[in-house]
Amino acid sequence: MDMNALDPSGSDLRIPESPEVLAHASHARTAERAAVVLSGVIVALMVAASAVGLFVPDLYDEGGWAREALRGGDLVTLLLAAPLLLVALVLATRGSQRARAVWIGMLVYAVYNGAFYAFGTTFNDAFLLHIAILSTSIFALACAIVSTDLVALAATFTRVRGARWVGMFLAVVGTMQGMLWLFVLARNVATGELIAEVPVAGQHLVLALDLAFLVPSLVLSGVLLFRRLPLGYLLGTAMAVMGAVYQINMLAAGVFQDRAGVVGATAFAPENVGLWIAFWVAALFMLVPRRARQERSIS
Repeated sequence: MDMNALDPSGSDLRIPESPEVLAHASHARTAERAAVVLSGVIVALMVAASAVGLFVPDLYDEGGWAREALRGGDLVTLLLAAPLLLVALVLATRGSQRARAVWIGMLVYAVYNGAFYAFGTTFNDAFLLHIAILSTSIFALACAIVSTDLVALAATFTRVRGARWVGMFLAVVGTMQGMLWLFVLARNVATGELIAEVPVAGQHLVLALDLAFLVPSLVLSGVLLFRRLPLGYLLGTAMAVMGAVYQINMLAAGVFQDRAGVVGATAFAPENVGLWIAFWVAALFMLVPRRARQERSIS
């Protein structure tokens, strides 16, 4: 029915928005601007910190295992993570909902990866850069999520084929990772034994960050995506992207460690390669547009 027909003057009839709706929209725009500015700062900080880590001799004084892992991470951050964050940011500001999910996924990467450098290294010339990356990433991520129009985003992703399969994959990977680390901790309590090839400090940091941040994020995003909730489309896609990029970080760390002769290190470990492929397939399922088809058996 044409609402203008009800108005003899022919003027548009619009229901005025409530003050609460207007205030929410204003707050969302403010959060969006903050997220965009902070993300630009993060890109610059990533490039600077990674360049310092790669080209300043003996920056990391943590022993071979951690030093080479950090340098491998610097290479991936410099050549892949920072450029991908910048491209996703630009496209997201132009209205792409898929790019927005990638943007948020790369902010998750910045938080998780930044925590290893902030908490896992001794004082060095890049210490303030690492702290700045972690801090700005946390606030940028919070602002980006709260400013997201979940209804508009869900409209982009709601017909994605295989979304529930991706949700199951994320939840299963998170659950299995959590169970593995809980087994390591339980064995340590019972026998005092830890993973022989990895320094104790490194194990402590990895288990702490994974159990506190990565595992819950994977499981929660997977469950929400499996249920096809708007927030699930955002977080599920973001975690698939984050996992795909971070697995390259893990592969690079293995290559650096193997070349440095670190005991127990393996370049292109099969489990890391397998997870890298799986995460990239999951990310592509969510991001590459395809004609919708009714999902079988799992729908």
